[in-house]
Amino acid sequence: MRIWLSILFVLATGSAFGAELTPLRQNGHLGGRIHGIALPDGFRRDLTSGLTNRLMIRLTLHQAARELRGRSIEIAVRYDLWEETFTLTRTVDGASVETAVFKQTQQVIERLQELRLVELFPASSVPADSDVVMRAIVLLNPIDRERMDAIKKWVAQNSKRSSLDPAGALSVGDTSVSNAIFNRIFEQYASGAEAASAWQQTLTTKPFRLNDVPQESR
Repeated sequence: MRIWLSILFVLATGSAFGAELTPLRQNGHLGGRIHGIALPDGFRRDLTSGLTNRLMIRLTLHQAARELRGRSIEIAVRYDLWEETFTLTRTVDGASVETAVFKQTQQVIERLQELRLVELFPASSVPADSDVVMRAIVLLNPIDRERMDAIKKWVAQNSKRSSLDPAGALSVGDTSVSNAIFNRIFEQYASGAEAASAWQQTLTTKPFRLNDVPQESR
């Protein structure tokens, strides 16, 4: 069993060098701490665009190759252009669990790079006498299937340059970047994902046992 868990750990952490997922135990529940996510270079600028930025996390608990339990966490950040403040809201499986207001962009980034996702799984539901691993798939501004279908239709309709603009509005570099982003999104979509994103990281803990995770206070 430990061999399977180690293989899962090596495969899943390959795309997120520098970031780390560790288990947390608090108030009779198991959760996770995500540290050091490398957000894209343009994210700081996107935060003040006035649009809502969303970080979606699918956090699952595994025993060998079997998924035991899973939770979906969404962290939404919206910038108020008038108040010049950021409002961060966090939901777990659609239920609101936190709202916080920040005045500076750096405060938001630091918060997202140090996430404590507590009380996700009751400790009684976690095997106490065998190794388990926790896995987190993190998506930035994900696109759901309905929007993906609309984008695929748009791409199909606009795959050729308009005859009204033979020179093309996009440079070769812009076109290649756009194609790379779309290809990455479509790959995730084709693999059966409910949501896809141009930016994604996958993190996995080392194999651990519940009783080895220290209890933390609030």
